[in-house]
Amino acid sequence: MHRISAFIVTAMIVLAGSITFSGTIYTWTDTDGVKRYSNSPPPEDVEQYETINELQCDQEAEGRKREEYDRMVQEAGQAADRHFEQQAEEKAKAAQAERDRKMEAQASRIAAERERLEKEIAAINGRALGPNFSPGQKAALIERVQEKINHLERDPDNYFNR
Repeated sequence: MHRISAFIVTAMIVLAGSITFSGTIYTWTDTDGVKRYSNSPPPEDVEQYETINELQCDQEAEGRKREEYDRMVQEAGQAADRHFEQQAEEKAKAAQAERDRKMEAQASRIAAERERLEKEIAAINGRALGPNFSPGQKAALIERVQEKINHLERDPDNYFNR
């Protein structure tokens, strides 16, 4: 936004510098001592005034100034375009880096949880059978943990948000 404002101000300065006046300019000091300028003659009660006659306009020089101005506008537009394209690319790279970081964190979290569940299965498998722990109970516990692993692999977001 600052670049656009600076561009507009620069354009106004260049245009103001290329303005040529035509006609006669009158200058005088009024009764209050204020210096006055006008393209109309001073009031009749003013006795002393100066005139500045029409300024000649150099069409060739004005054409060169106009070409220079057009070139400057085009270059400023191209520079602004490059700037905004660069900003968009940087934003896209930052967004991609953030997505990659989140995916890595998710993959690490999934791997850690899978490892924890596999250790849980190993612990169940290592547990001795007895009057309070039957082969059916062992199989049922392993099946529940295996269902958690399957859920983790199918839908990790839902798994971690339950």
